[in-house]
This record gives sequence, structure tokens and C-alpha cells, in this order.
Amino acid sequence: MGNKRYIKRDNSLIFVFSILALFIVALVGFNLESITSGTIKNTRTTTTVEVFPKFLNAGQYVTLNVNPGVGCVNSVIGFYDDSGLRRATARTEVGSPKKVCQPFAVRYKTSPTWKPNEDESGVFFAKVFDYNKEDYITTAFTING
Repeated sequence: MGNKRYIKRDNSLIFVFSILALFIVALVGFNLESITSGTIKNTRTTTTVEVFPKFLNAGQYVTLNVNPGVGCVNSVIGFYDDSGLRRATARTEVGSPKKVCQPFAVRYKTSPTWKPNEDESGVFFAKVFDYNKEDYITTAFTING
């Protein structure tokens, strides 16, 4: 008869812990959106490329800040003139030799030969390949004549 009391006590403990576990699971389930929304909101979706300064003289440094999106970007940045001719490339030391997924900056010294003639615009483009879009992300800067 004393044995039945221990079995009842064990069953009531199991019942209490089961209810407690269900309550915790329900609490986490109902608050899952608020728990994970900060992470979801901070997810980078698109690649951005910013150039500083926007206007410079030939032979000066230009800095590019690249913030890769979901699919990451190539580590090589190409510098093109307004006719589409690639004048130079620069590579970041961040990430793998090919694919970069974290933000980085590249500082590159433009060539004195990039000074535009009177019949040229002086507009240059920096391009980085975005693996998610499968296309180049482009930003422009101007070398004064």
C-alpha cells in the first residue's frame, strides 16, 4: 500500500513537469518572431558600393566601401572609364581570394594618365561583381580635367 503512494507522487511530478515544459515551449513559440526579428531585420539583402571622394584629381586616392549582400561579391574591383575600357583592378585582402561576404574598403591610387582630355568627361566607374544578382554593382566618380 505504501508503494501506491510513491507511484501517485511520481505521476504527479511527471504531470507537473510536463505542464511546465509545455508552458515553456508555448512561451518560446509565441515569442519566436520577436526573438528572431532582430536577426532577420539586420540581414543584408543588397550589395552597396560607395566611393569617396566623388570628385578628385588624377593621381589621388579613391576609396571604395563595399557592403556585400546575401550572395557575397567578388574580391576584385574594376575601374573603368566612360568608354567601358578597364583601366585598373584592385583586390581586397578580406575574405577568400575570390568571394567576400563581409564589408570591406579598398583604397586605390588613380593614375596621373587618367586626367581627361578636353573632349572627355572624366567620369570613371568602379564595378564589383555581385554573386546574388549575377551582375556588376557600379558606382561613379569624376576625375577633374
